[in-house]
Amino acid sequence: MERLVGRHTIRRRLIFITILFMVFGGLLLPDYSWQIFSLKKKLMALEQFHSFLDDVLELRRYEKNFLFGIGTDNVSPILVFLSKIQSHIAILEDDILEVTDRQEYDNFLGTFYQYKEIFRKYSYSAEIDSLGIRESGRDMVEFAEKLVKRKHDRLHSSLELLFYRFVSITGTLFFTLILIFQLQVRNVLKRIAFVQKATRDVANDKFTPIADNAKIQDEISVLIINFNKMVAEIDARKEQLVQSRKLAAIGTFSSGIAHELNNPLNNISLSADTLMEEYGALSETETKEIIADIISQTERASGVVKNLLDFSRDKAPSSVPLRIKDVVEASHKLIANQLMINAIWFENYIHEDLPLVMGDMQKLQQVFINLFVNSIQAMPQGGGLIYLNARLAPNNLLKINVIDTGPGIPPEIIGHIFDPFYTTKEVGAGTGLGLSIVYGIIKKHGGYVEVKSEVNIGTKFTIYLPIAANQEKQQGNQDESRHN
Repeated sequence: MERLVGRHTIRRRLIFITILFMVFGGLLLPDYSWQIFSLKKKLMALEQFHSFLDDVLELRRYEKNFLFGIGTDNVSPILVFLSKIQSHIAILEDDILEVTDRQEYDNFLGTFYQYKEIFRKYSYSAEIDSLGIRESGRDMVEFAEKLVKRKHDRLHSSLELLFYRFVSITGTLFFTLILIFQLQVRNVLKRIAFVQKATRDVANDKFTPIADNAKIQDEISVLIINFNKMVAEIDARKEQLVQSRKLAAIGTFSSGIAHELNNPLNNISLSADTLMEEYGALSETETKEIIADIISQTERASGVVKNLLDFSRDKAPSSVPLRIKDVVEASHKLIANQLMINAIWFENYIHEDLPLVMGDMQKLQQVFINLFVNSIQAMPQGGGLIYLNARLAPNNLLKINVIDTGPGIPPEIIGHIFDPFYTTKEVGAGTGLGLSIVYGIIKKHGGYVEVKSEVNIGTKFTIYLPIAANQEKQQGNQDESRHN
């Protein structure tokens, strides 16, 4: 496990992803730098082409002035602009050949030099070829405009190419990032969310192991494994706590059990003495009656011991359909003499026809015994009453009320009564775990507990338990038949 985690750690994966993006960036930076530098050169060339066109247009302006006889000296500016145009041609020759072919360029040069020759000769002769000047000037303007347009088109194409390269590379990078997120990050975040939910469940006293189906073991896997070990350990300790509390409860009502066992043992002892002393004087019928009484009292004592053993035995938890009235009656049998000793009345108003609940008999007995013992201890002077009733509640729940006429619970205490180790009893009189265990057992059964109390009036604990699945269907059919 440690070797696998060492090879597939989240840290290593993050380092790999970071290096991958750095490599992408390292490859893209020179490429984009070259593209921008090339674009800058093209923009500068375009500016020079525009300057070339401007000079040709200025040349033609002076040419028209010359031909129409406007102004006194137009030849000198024409020769200046011809010189500037020739300089442009020398500088831009390579750029011009990028946007035109050699033949077209040579034709332009022939036209240009022919045009220049006309004005050079004009210095020495008054003769001038007006038609040739116009045609050559027009050809030079067309050539310059064509160069500028082609350069514009090439620059536009370069910009489009740069844009599409940026979109495609950025898009590829983006989808690669999404793919990496799907394969790596999302899986990690999802498992962290499971751990987060599980820790919240632990805070709410719900101990559920986390299922981890990850093919590659990493730090989260180690965390989940250790968390599940912790949950299993806490759950085991809690079961031990429930068992120890159960034994403590037996100690609490042991005097009642002793009284319940003492009566049949006394009767057995008296019957045995009678049989021994008067065996010869007794008729066969009387002897059989005494023996039958001994057997009856033995069965009575055996029943007490059996109930006590069933309650105290640490069995594997099981969830079966249970009738809540049976659970309450089994719990009542264990504390019946404790109630009698303390002169506390007990009434069970739970009907037999209520739907069954899914639960563990032993655990639910523990719930009711803890509540009964709690009520008995709250009425040390005796003379009180404990009574129960139950009915159906919304959301397929069975609502069971356990009510006593004790002194009640003060408002400032009632919010803490389900807290572990919280008790208002004297040192040595209680551990503060009884009601906490009640809360935990009911929650494990998918239900919950509420408490209401009024000082000097009494306390009502309300238990909500889910009814069995097949009972839900029966209940639904009953409700439907009522509506029909």
